[in-house]
Formats: sequence, C-alpha cells, structure tokens
Amino acid sequence: MISIKDLTVSYGNRTILHDISMEIVDGSWTCLVGPNGAGKTTLLKALLGTCEYAGSITDNGEEVFKNHNRNVAFVPQNPHVPVGMSVAEYVMLGRSKRDGWGNESLSSRTFIASILQQTQLYGMQDRQVSQLSGGETQRALIARALAQEPSLILLDEPTSALDLHHQISVLNDIEILKNRGVTVVSTMHDITLAAMYAQYIAIIHEGRVTMTGPSDTVIHSAELRNAFDNRINVFTLDSGRPVIVADKAINERETPRTEA
Repeated sequence: MISIKDLTVSYGNRTILHDISMEIVDGSWTCLVGPNGAGKTTLLKALLGTCEYAGSITDNGEEVFKNHNRNVAFVPQNPHVPVGMSVAEYVMLGRSKRDGWGNESLSSRTFIASILQQTQLYGMQDRQVSQLSGGETQRALIARALAQEPSLILLDEPTSALDLHHQISVLNDIEILKNRGVTVVSTMHDITLAAMYAQYIAIIHEGRVTMTGPSDTVIHSAELRNAFDNRINVFTLDSGRPVIVADKAINERETPRTEA
C-alpha cells in the first residue's frame, strides 16, 4: 500500500501540490487525470522520490525518499534519449539493477528478446535509439520498464506519441504487468482509455486531488466535469463501455448559422 498524507510540493514560492492525501492499493492501476498544469507529473515525481516534499509518502510503511532499494520504473513523457546506444542496449538497461551493466545473464537476454517481440521492436534492436520515431521511442521506454520487472511502475502519458493501434498494444502490456501484481500509476489525457484500463481514477485540479475512487464512479462525477470547466460529456456504448467526449469550444464572436 502506498499512503500519501498531507503532501505538498513547492518550487520556490510556487506551490504545485496542496495537502494531498490518498492511498494507492498494491497491484492496482490508478490513473491521474486533470487539465494541463494541474500537478499530475509532479505527483509522479514525488512518488518516485525525486523531488522534495512536505508531508509523507510511504510505500509499504517506509518513506519513499529513505528507501533506496525500491524497484520502481519511471516512463517520462519527454525522455532524454541516449546518443550512440542501440535499442537492445537501451532496453537492457532495465536489467542493470538485477545483473549489473554488461553482466546480463543468458536468461535476462532471452527475457529481453521476448520483450522486444512483445513491444513490436524486434528487428529494430540494432538501430540507434536516437534515430527512432516518437512512437518507437515511446515503445522502447515501455520495453525498458518491462525489462526492469518493477514492483511499481509510474507512467507519464504513456500513449502520447502512439497511434491508436500501438496505444492499445502498450496499454495491454501494462495491464499484464498489473495482473502480475505490479502497482501502476499513470497520467493520461485520454479519459476514455483511462476508464477502460485503470481500476481507480484520481482527479487533480489546481494542485489538489478533488476526488479518487473506482473509475466507473469517478467518470460520472461532477468533480470530473468541474475539472474540465463542465465541457465534457460521458456517453455509454451498447457494450456498457463509457466514452468521454469534450464539447467543441465556441468562438464568442462566431454567429451560429441557421437553416434557411
């Protein structure tokens, strides 16, 4: 269990997160949703233990910044891509904590080959990571995280650079991790996909968590509509799956057309 109590994060005189308290269940998928600048990425970094904070974040009872033995994978939205490193080498970085860099076991190399297949990167293993497209780079980041076999994986907009086919493929891979007991915390702009995959959704608005709970409850809430200025609608397909659609912005200077 990850327990967050009275979490506040500030950069200089600017407070990004205000007194956040919530719990993240082990082996679950929690998705953070909210408008740009709400503080979602900052919360991920606090969970990772890479930014200073007031309050408390404990992972199975131990404060995160004190625990250097956590096996946590982080997939950033804007990664620093290494120059001169092949895709296979980059994905193999995920095994370095287990095997040591350059000392990977035969079983680890076999495992990496299966991950390259799983993420549809097999055949690209000798290409330079810096030469990949945005979507291919995103898949390489996911592959490295999968190779790490983490207990917790933090993902910042993991589908942002992917086409629809690869979005579903990557999210399915993450769901497999969750089903194996890995705790998943992600941010996603696509609330429809968030509701499809995440068990829990936390709404972040202006640096505060305004609601957290089961996905099918949160997506129908007034708090979610309020976070997006009451400009979203929730529709339910015949299958029972919800679809969240944003209202089209209306230019105040535009005069609506009428039928003749």
